[in-house]
Amino acid sequence: MNLRNTLVRAGAVLASAAAIVSVAAPANAAPRGNARNGSVQVTVVDVTPSTPKPTQKLVPLTVTLQLHNTGATPYNGISVVGERGAPITKQEELDASLANPSAPSTAGLQVDPIRPVTVDLAATEIKTVQFITTTRVPTEAGLCLCAKGAVYPLFFSAHLTIDGVDTVLGDAATYVPAFYQKPPPMYVSWVWPLLERPHRLTADNVFTDDLLAGLVAPGGRLARALDVVSQLPPGQPLTLLLDPELLDELWVMAHQPYTVPGANGKPLAGSGKAVATAWLDELNTVLVNQPDVQVQLTPYADPDVQAVTSHKMTWDATMPTAMTAHVTQILAGRSLDSSVAWPVEGAIGKRTLATLAGDGVNTVLLDSTAVRPQPPAGSVPSGYARVRSGGRDMAAPLLSADVEKAVSKAITLGSAGSGGLQQLVAELAVRVAIAVNNETPAEQGITITAPRYVDPDVTAAVRAITDTSSSTFARPLSLQTAVSGTPLPLPTTASTLAPIPANATRHVPLTIDAAAETSADLPGISSLLDHTDAGARSFLNGLHETVQRAQSSAWRSAPAEASDYANRLTSTVDSVRTGVRIVPPTPGLYTLASSSSPLPVTIDNHLQYPVIVRVNVMTRQGEPGLTAKDIGPQHIDSQQKRTLHIPTTTDRPGRIQIVAELLTPNPQHPMLLSSVDLTVRSTALGFIGVVITIVAGAVLLTALLWRFARRMRQRRRRPPLAATPIPVTEPEPIA
Repeated sequence: MNLRNTLVRAGAVLASAAAIVSVAAPANAAPRGNARNGSVQVTVVDVTPSTPKPTQKLVPLTVTLQLHNTGATPYNGISVVGERGAPITKQEELDASLANPSAPSTAGLQVDPIRPVTVDLAATEIKTVQFITTTRVPTEAGLCLCAKGAVYPLFFSAHLTIDGVDTVLGDAATYVPAFYQKPPPMYVSWVWPLLERPHRLTADNVFTDDLLAGLVAPGGRLARALDVVSQLPPGQPLTLLLDPELLDELWVMAHQPYTVPGANGKPLAGSGKAVATAWLDELNTVLVNQPDVQVQLTPYADPDVQAVTSHKMTWDATMPTAMTAHVTQILAGRSLDSSVAWPVEGAIGKRTLATLAGDGVNTVLLDSTAVRPQPPAGSVPSGYARVRSGGRDMAAPLLSADVEKAVSKAITLGSAGSGGLQQLVAELAVRVAIAVNNETPAEQGITITAPRYVDPDVTAAVRAITDTSSSTFARPLSLQTAVSGTPLPLPTTASTLAPIPANATRHVPLTIDAAAETSADLPGISSLLDHTDAGARSFLNGLHETVQRAQSSAWRSAPAEASDYANRLTSTVDSVRTGVRIVPPTPGLYTLASSSSPLPVTIDNHLQYPVIVRVNVMTRQGEPGLTAKDIGPQHIDSQQKRTLHIPTTTDRPGRIQIVAELLTPNPQHPMLLSSVDLTVRSTALGFIGVVITIVAGAVLLTALLWRFARRMRQRRRRPPLAATPIPVTEPEPIA
C-alpha cells in the first residue's frame, strides 16, 4: 500500500502541474448552452509509456489530453472519464476500431485515474490535462492488462452534468499494447529518406529557383528531417536514403556561385551558401559520430523506375564524374552504396526488376501487395520476401500500407504527433499479438519507411523511431543486417511479382513525357553540336542529366512544379532545334544561269555553340527538273551565318519548285532543323533544248549549203553572152 500511496501522491503532483495551464474558475452550476457531443474537442496528445512493461508492480501510465471548447459557451466542472474496450488480438479487429474509434456501445471497463481529472473551459479555450492511471500484470486497479498479448483501446470522454443529466461533450480514442510476458521480439528496421525534387536544368550552377535554400535553413523541411537523425540516441540503427542529385546541388550552393531567375527574368545570385554549408556540416557530423546510421544512395535524381521502363527509357545508375567527386567528399569516407531500391509506387514489373538487378541492387522495398502469394487471412503478415531476376535472388522487405499511414500520422509536422504514435505502435504490436495468441510465437521482422518527402515534427519523429524499435515486443535492427538472413532467415521460396496496380502507371507526371521526347532527340542534338567545343560538350552532358532529372520520382507529388519543369525542358530542346535555320532569299526566287549553276543556301546559327549540319535539296513531290549534289556535313560557327553553294543540274528552263532541308549530320538519327520552300528560275536550255537547238542548227546549215550548191549548179549551165563593140568618138578640135 505504501507504493500505492506514493503513486497517488505523485499523480496529484503531476495533475496539479497540468492544471497550472488553466485559470481557476468558480464551481458554479454548469450552464445549459448548447452542450452536446462535439462541443468540446478531445485530443490525445501523448501516452507515456507507449508500451507498458509486463510487471507485477504498479507502474504509472500518463495520458496527456487536450480539451478545446469549440463554442461560445463556457463549461465549468468538466470531468474526464476513461474506459478500456475489449482487447484486440486480430488485424481485422484493429482495422475496425481505427475505422470507427468510438467508445464501446456496452459499458466498457472503467479506467480509474489516480486523481480525478476536472477542468473548466471558457469559450473557445484550449487546455491540456493529464489522466494518470496505473498498470500491473495482473492488476487490482487502473488499467487491467489481463490478456496474453493484445492492443487495448482506451477511450477518454469529457462529461458535464446539466440539470442532473450526464452529457458527453466530446471523446477521443487511443491504443496501448501490452503483453503478459515478453514475447519473441519483432525486429524493426527504419529507412529515413532525405529526398527532394531537382532544382537544376542543364547547368550545374544555374538553379530553377532558390527554394532549396529555405528547405535546408533552420526550420525547413530538410533541416528538420536531418535534425531527427542527429538527435537519435547512440546505437540506434537507421538506413539513411540519400539522392546524389540533392547532395550535389547543396555542394554547389556551398562552394560555388550559383544563380536563380529574378523577377524580371534576369539571373540573380543564389542565397543558400551559408545554410547549405551548415546542413552539409551537420550531415558530416552524423556520418562521423553515428556508425549505426547506414547510407544508401538512389540513382541520381531518384528516377521513377517503373514509369521510366514503361516509357521504354532507361536511367543512369552511374553518377557524372563531378557529382561523384562531390558526393564522395560529402559522405566522409562512407562507400557509395546503391544496393537498395525503393520504387515510388511500391510495385515494379519484371523488366524493371531485371534492370535494378543489373545495376547491382540486391534489396528492393516493395508494398506487401506487390508479391504473390499473399499470406492467408488471420495469419501473421510476412515481413520479407525473396524475388528472383536473371537467376539472382533479391531480398524484398514488404511495406505495410497500414503501418506507413500510421507513420505519417505519428511523425508529420502538424499531424497527431506523439498522440498518433499509439496507432503506429498498435499496428506493430497486433502482429506480435496474433502470433502469441495463435500459440505460434516466433521472431518477426518489419521495415518501416518515413514518407518519401518527410516533413517531420522532430520530437515526435525521434520518439516514434525509438519507441517502435525498443519496447517490450520490439528490437532495432539495421536493414542491411535484416536482409542478410540473420537473425531472421529469408523465405526459401521465391515470390512472384503481382500485376502492377493502376496507380503505378496512372497520373504519370508530364516530365516523363518530356524526358521521353528529349531522350529521342538526344542523338540528333549530339550529332548537331560540335564536340570539339567545350561549351557544347558541357551543354550535352547537362542535357543528358536533365533527362534523368525529369524522370525523378519527386514530380509525382509536385504536379505544378512538374508541369513547369517539363515546359522548361521542352523549351530548351526547341531552342536548339530552331536555333539553326535556312535563311530564305529576299525575293523568294533563285535564278540559275546555266544547267550546272550552284544553288546558294545561307545557314544562320543563333546558338552559342558551333554546329555541324547537312543540307538536302530536292524538287517538291519528286518532280523532275533539278537534281542537287550532297556536299556532306558542313561546319557553322556559333552565332554566325554561312552561305553554302550546292551544285545542281537543271534539265529544263523555267520555274522549278524545290525544298531545302537542314538536317543533323548523323544519317542514323536525322533531325529536321529547318525546311524552306524555294522557287528556282532556270534560263538554261537543258538537254532537250540543246538537242533541239543542235538539230535546228543542223537543218539550217543543211538548207544554206543546199541553196549555195544550187546556185553554183545554175551558173555552170548558163551560155556565155556575145561581145558588143563599144563605139569610139573622136575628140573635136579646139578652136
